[in-house]
Amino acid sequence: MGGLGHLALQYARLVGGLVSAVDVEPEKLGLAHRLGADQIVNSRTHDPVAEIKRAGGADVAVVLAAAPQAFEQAYRSLNRGGRLVMVALPGNDAAVDVPIFETVLGGICVLGSVVGTRQNLAEVFALHAAGRTQVIAEPRRLDQVNDAFGEVLGGRAEARLVFAF
Repeated sequence: MGGLGHLALQYARLVGGLVSAVDVEPEKLGLAHRLGADQIVNSRTHDPVAEIKRAGGADVAVVLAAAPQAFEQAYRSLNRGGRLVMVALPGNDAAVDVPIFETVLGGICVLGSVVGTRQNLAEVFALHAAGRTQVIAEPRRLDQVNDAFGEVLGGRAEARLVFAF
């Protein structure tokens, strides 16, 4: 959950998906609940793989957290034929162990996605203009930029921080 997660949750619900939101911050999980997540999991206190599997597993797992462990947990949460979509970019040349045997026999697909198309952008703007999504944004003054970086890096920003000039 966060800047991209709160939007991904809404898009998934719009296309009929049952959504599990995973985070370590109770405030962000509260946001997920308010936005309609079907399942929320605090990965600091519960094993997200076990919780998601208990709820039926995931057909698609979109990883927006820049922690290598989140990628591995998402992979292990997938059902047969599932898709792991890697979006976040962890530092330190992070890698994810993808077991070949399990991936092939399970028909699992691993994808990377960094940006959408212009058409995708037009579609999300249209959804927002139609009132189907909401962007959670907190304004900050430009002189608060260093504090804002601290909020984002510390996982304390609820979703998006927007600077007013």
